[in-house]
Amino acid sequence: MRRFRQENMDQDVETRVRVRRKDPLHSALEVVRSPDFCFRTTPIVSFSGEETDGHDGPLREFFRLTLLELQQSSVFEGHPGRLFFTYDLKALEDRKYYEAGVLIGWSLTQGGPGPRCLHPALFQLVCGLKPSLEEFNWRDIVDAEAQIRLQQMHSCTDVKLLSPSLCDWVASSGIPGIYLAQSEELPSIYVRLVKHYIYYRVASMISQFTEGLNSCGGLWETAQSNWEEFVPVMTSTRQQPLTLEEFKQLFTICYSRPDSQLRATEEATAGHWETVLTLVRDGKADLSFEDLLAFITGADHLPPLGFPKLISLCFYSQNASMSGERLAHSSTCTLKLFLPRGAAGTAGAADLLALLSRALRKALGFTCFHPEGEGGSIDVVTSS
Repeated sequence: MRRFRQENMDQDVETRVRVRRKDPLHSALEVVRSPDFCFRTTPIVSFSGEETDGHDGPLREFFRLTLLELQQSSVFEGHPGRLFFTYDLKALEDRKYYEAGVLIGWSLTQGGPGPRCLHPALFQLVCGLKPSLEEFNWRDIVDAEAQIRLQQMHSCTDVKLLSPSLCDWVASSGIPGIYLAQSEELPSIYVRLVKHYIYYRVASMISQFTEGLNSCGGLWETAQSNWEEFVPVMTSTRQQPLTLEEFKQLFTICYSRPDSQLRATEEATAGHWETVLTLVRDGKADLSFEDLLAFITGADHLPPLGFPKLISLCFYSQNASMSGERLAHSSTCTLKLFLPRGAAGTAGAADLLALLSRALRKALGFTCFHPEGEGGSIDVVTSS
């Protein structure tokens, strides 16, 4: 993946992308449908009505939001993290599956996420592999009739118990031999039924999707040749929630000088931060590590190749002259999280957790903020 990006990125040419936060997928499709679109050029993303002095954070958030919306579009169906392609002839004629492939290829080329949503069995089939389908969970199919028919076939051990309507359905799925089948053939017939429904039936859709991926520098060929590396990129397999240690390793703490009067309050906040993370791990907080990651970086999962640098944990002082309490905030472009020195007075970790929760709930987008002791403005996620 790293080599693919190095070979296909053109950092010297930029493409301006204006995004409507309420409809990022439509904004993305407008770009890829342009005759001038090139997946290699560097997207300079800005959200309508929001200000930013950097581009990395908006870029990560743009691809995250776009691929999340893509999963709910007309090209996919199924349960979250275990999606299949729809059988939609109108979407096929409109090249929607191709566009989905282009969007995913564009995201991966630019360091964004993969879809992480395809059913593992489907991904292996598309890669030309032979996954074990004997125990395929028929509940993963969302079409009511197909689910019932697959359940009936999976549970049946005697061909004499097959109803005429079930046999007709199986025959219409490309297995006319069902009428003369033996009981010992039922498991293999179930496998063929599953393969028909999730793969052969939508072969044209899959072909169009991989064509779209391949239009991005031959990405699909790269994925096929390195399919194991792409499993966590394309499917939810091996996708575990972030652990406490994994999350902590993403940060470096930016203290004041040891002789500074601010150092003690910063160390107090750092200690409360550790406690907050423990509460998150133990499920005693109303947020997750993924929520925090999205707030700080614009990405809710670690990018396939990681972040370009560690996240800086920085500090600020509450202004006593201000009428309200200043919330924690972040710079998604410079990868910085700003926490209040002393963790909102003496209340400690509980107040810091409450402050972070409020910041995450109220975060609306990007604006400009002038941090202490720095001359230039940076982009941050803020509240109203």
